[in-house]
Amino acid sequence: MDLIDMRRFFRNRFEYYVDNKDASGVGVRDEVQLSLQDVCDLLESDMEPFPRRYDSDMRKLCGHEYLTWFRKERTYGDVARLLNRKLAGENGSMPRVGGRWVYAVLANTTQPSV
Repeated sequence: MDLIDMRRFFRNRFEYYVDNKDASGVGVRDEVQLSLQDVCDLLESDMEPFPRRYDSDMRKLCGHEYLTWFRKERTYGDVARLLNRKLAGENGSMPRVGGRWVYAVLANTTQPSV
């Protein structure tokens, strides 16, 4: 699969997650057996700008911190990292997201990963 397909699969699962709170990807009808987590892991370093048409969905995802998201143009990698953090809180591998979680995830992206 190429990167363009991967972004499409990501958008499909992202929309499904925002609407249904289901990260499994089972209800997405693109015949690819990837979860939202799988696609997020593949796109964490993607620097392609994330389409602005998803701003209302990002507002739902970020909750009270949505203004942090809109401070500058964001990438697929930014969204993937936010979703990875949110999903980690939902599955219990990290504490649930709380105050300033969007800022914390986005601020961490400027530091090189080890």
